[in-house]
Amino acid sequence: MPPDFWCGVKTMVEYIIPVAGLGLGDHHYAFKIEKAFFNSFEYFDTDNGRLDLNVEMIRESNLMDFKFHFKGWVELVCDRCLEKFQLDVEDNFRLIVKYGEGYEEISDEVITVPSNESNIDLSQYIFEYINLMLPFKKVHPDDEDGDFTCDEDMIDRLNEYSEQKSDPRWDALKNIKLD
Repeated sequence: MPPDFWCGVKTMVEYIIPVAGLGLGDHHYAFKIEKAFFNSFEYFDTDNGRLDLNVEMIRESNLMDFKFHFKGWVELVCDRCLEKFQLDVEDNFRLIVKYGEGYEEISDEVITVPSNESNIDLSQYIFEYINLMLPFKKVHPDDEDGDFTCDEDMIDRLNEYSEQKSDPRWDALKNIKLD
């Protein structure tokens, strides 16, 4: 049985690696992460993208060492103008899976699974790694001249609302000096 934090995650068989009977040594897997993957999770900041994922797994007698390499793009909504844009992403992550008595997350990179586990489902880790690649502030990238590329009409509308006159009730508080 998978850990509790996986509740509500749809199982996607294409991201399950059968490890029972798999020989020791290097094993390589390639995955395409596309719209269907993004739509299977509730709390993604994106619902579209195309990522190539290469996974190298080194199987040893008591653990599996996974190395993930992501490259591609995701579609995000700009925090500044609310228009969608594509963000290029590329990153590497590592996951060490040790055999133990049950499921346990030891650190960000190390987990344990029961020694009789016959499959490893990578979908939750792929979801987490993609989220780690997303910037905290999601805005259109600047152009070659360093100017922002947001929707100018929306920026003009926002600027119109931000140029409001000050409220005299609050202006009086600006004169208070704290010692």
